[in-house]
Amino acid sequence: MHEHGIARDLWKTVLAEAEKNGLKKITKLTVVLGEASGIEKDFLNHSFVDHIFKEEEIAKGAEVEYVVSPLEAVCNVCHKRIKAKDMDKLLCPYCGANNIKITSGRDVFISSIEGD
Repeated sequence: MHEHGIARDLWKTVLAEAEKNGLKKITKLTVVLGEASGIEKDFLNHSFVDHIFKEEEIAKGAEVEYVVSPLEAVCNVCHKRIKAKDMDKLLCPYCGANNIKITSGRDVFISSIEGD
């Protein structure tokens, strides 16, 4: 379950930002989860809630909100934007080229931290 390692890495960022902003208690994290990140939300949530938040006094009782970032791409041939629902086997639905670049939906990151 690589989600636990990812949660730990994200947590390091959260702690650094909390310290920088003088937070003594974290009440909520917002995590952007790319549709094509390969990360299972339930496993990531389990790592945060059942492991990190129970171990870290600063996060006891915190909640996590997940925002899904949709998979999108752009065709390097015709330069049109492509949504995941329009892709078929990573081919451009407009010109048929197999030369597309994923532009969003692969990353996982903390977008906001709330606390006191």
